[in-house]
Amino acid sequence: MKGILFTILSLTSIAVAEPLTREYASFDSGPLNIDIHYPTKERESLAPLILWIHGGGWQQGSRENMNLIAWVTLHGYAIASIDYRLTNIAPFPAQLDDCRAALGWIRKNGRNHRLDPSRIVVSGFSAGAHLATLLTVSQGDDEAPLQGFIHFYGPSDLNQMARYATKPSDPLNQPDSNVYKLLAGPLMDCLELAKEASPVTYLDAGDPSCLILVGDEDTLMTQRQCKRLHEAALAAEIPSEFHLVPGAGHGGKAFSDPERRKLILKFLTSALP
Repeated sequence: MKGILFTILSLTSIAVAEPLTREYASFDSGPLNIDIHYPTKERESLAPLILWIHGGGWQQGSRENMNLIAWVTLHGYAIASIDYRLTNIAPFPAQLDDCRAALGWIRKNGRNHRLDPSRIVVSGFSAGAHLATLLTVSQGDDEAPLQGFIHFYGPSDLNQMARYATKPSDPLNQPDSNVYKLLAGPLMDCLELAKEASPVTYLDAGDPSCLILVGDEDTLMTQRQCKRLHEAALAAEIPSEFHLVPGAGHGGKAFSDPERRKLILKFLTSALP
């Protein structure tokens, strides 16, 4: 049995069946869609769900980019991978608004699509991790709770980044910066909006548990951002696991190797029993 499990966990990629695609919102810039990837084995009960948010610096990327987590469908989980408006269309908070709209669509329509809207973990990588975490922790007290979030090497505190943006010439204050495009201005001039866009602003003891992964060869800023999230979560009495992935940079196969898959499955099993 252990050999079979190891073989499954060792797969570096899986053949992904065609998803079910639905429109969850529409703007002048076009529709926003959600792709539903079902578990590889049909379930008698509604499927627990990973709401997946792609990365790309908030300015590029696609809902089709979910290979990092696609393997969870082998273990009975569905994935809902979403579009959101990129910064060439609209600045923050449009991205968060879209994620909230997608979550609302799932809660309203999930049961009709064999999904369990009461068993959702939110996840994403890089900019998508930022949005996944922000979506989870900024929910109102009157909203149905989410069950957890998995944060792959993303920002968590834009005001911490501002320490490196004290002069107009600093990179984060330049128009070609991802953060500049997100906030529609230099970081040094947008500190209130940066606070609003920072997941650490909203952490409290009512938030669900989190799993944070970042490569030990990623940039120091990204590592600091992930450690900042972990420390802030613990300070807010939120169960948090932090894992520095050996030999990994900003992404790559190391985040879905056998050891990481075991960590993620353990987290999902606990969050979505």
